[in-house]
Amino acid sequence: MTWNEDSGTVSRAFDDWKWNDRENRAFLRLSAQWSDKAYQQTWDEAQESFAARFDPDRHYGDEHVDMFDDAVDGLWPTAYTWITEASVVKNAVTAFEVYLEKALHEALGSSFVKDGTKYTIKLAAPPRFESPGWKTLVTAHKVLGTNVETDEVTWARELRHLLTHQNGELRSEDALQRFRDRDAERDQDQIIRAHIGGKVPLGAVRVLKILDSLATVIRAADEPAWAMCWSRPGRERWGEAMANLYRQKCIVIEPV
Repeated sequence: MTWNEDSGTVSRAFDDWKWNDRENRAFLRLSAQWSDKAYQQTWDEAQESFAARFDPDRHYGDEHVDMFDDAVDGLWPTAYTWITEASVVKNAVTAFEVYLEKALHEALGSSFVKDGTKYTIKLAAPPRFESPGWKTLVTAHKVLGTNVETDEVTWARELRHLLTHQNGELRSEDALQRFRDRDAERDQDQIIRAHIGGKVPLGAVRVLKILDSLATVIRAADEPAWAMCWSRPGRERWGEAMANLYRQKCIVIEPV
């Protein structure tokens, strides 16, 4: 038996991640679909309401714009879309990290018995934290056989940091050059292109590309993680992997 996503021969951690990935993609698609309809309805209602009371002696003719703005509390479609896309990116990167941790827990197990003594196995974590740090996850998966710190993953994690801690604001020339989307800007007016002080450009196409790049790494990582837990050749490597992880200070082993 070998790892096979189509037949469901995958780790439990992979199943959990795949469900989350499906929800993210659905959220991105359905939010756009539903918000387009809701915004259009709100715009039409503002126009109809204003038309019913329009007085050429008192009105300029565009007061329905302010009525629409009041109805949506200032959250115009472009801002709504950006917030939606940013939340998908942040959730996807976090789900990626959660997968890496859960896959390791599954591959290593929680305990073993040696010379009649039972020992617990835990991933090494910083004091007062339950989850391991990023470098521990990277090193542990490298021991299992996968590089999970690709250029695409590094970029996505840096983008998540920008979205989380700076609300997507591009504050420097370096950030502008690293996160602007030149392909998307080719047909845009200069005034709406990415700039220092503005928000990082996203867009559904770019967000889906990020999700796809994370998915590629997860699929590569799950095969050796699954094998160590669920295949005979993988289990035969378990002791060697454990010793290597212990030497690399990725795990903590304690007697029960």
